Amino acid sequence: MKYFYTTGLLLFGMVARGQTIALADGEYMDTTSTRHSPCASAPMAHYYSVAGKYPRSSETLRQAAQAFLARRHRAYQGSGYVTFGFIIDCAGQRQPRVQVLQTDAAYQRYRFPSELVSELYGFFQTLTEWRAATSHEGRPVNYIAYLSFKMTDGKVVAVIP
Repeated sequence: MKYFYTTGLLLFGMVARGQTIALADGEYMDTTSTRHSPCASAPMAHYYSVAGKYPRSSETLRQAAQAFLARRHRAYQGSGYVTFGFIIDCAGQRQPRVQVLQTDAAYQRYRFPSELVSELYGFFQTLTEWRAATSHEGRPVNYIAYLSFKMTDGKVVAVIP
């Protein structure tokens, strides 16, 4: 299974937009960024095995995401899930490239309006408090993480780490 990474950029109060690439095996954002991580040789783990959850509560993230979308003064449509899959390196930094998974409420493939996905990605880029993780042996590890936005009628109703 392939995993992809992301990085954030905040300039003059505006969130940078990621380039979207759609391939047969999935959709990806921020594919043109590069970061030379000092953790390139660190082992890989899943977020749940290294306590890699984002340090803010799901409800706090939901409120912040919905407020972020509301500031755009646009009406969005669609119900289901927009999920970003990415890597956090052993230094706690998001790596470039993110996989975007979209499903309807019945978990079937679905495509939300690209403007909505782009705005959710913009919010995602503002999340900079990722934590570095270590293995059970105390060695630094990179970890695979996901962040899902549950959408109902174009509104964020839950954020699932």
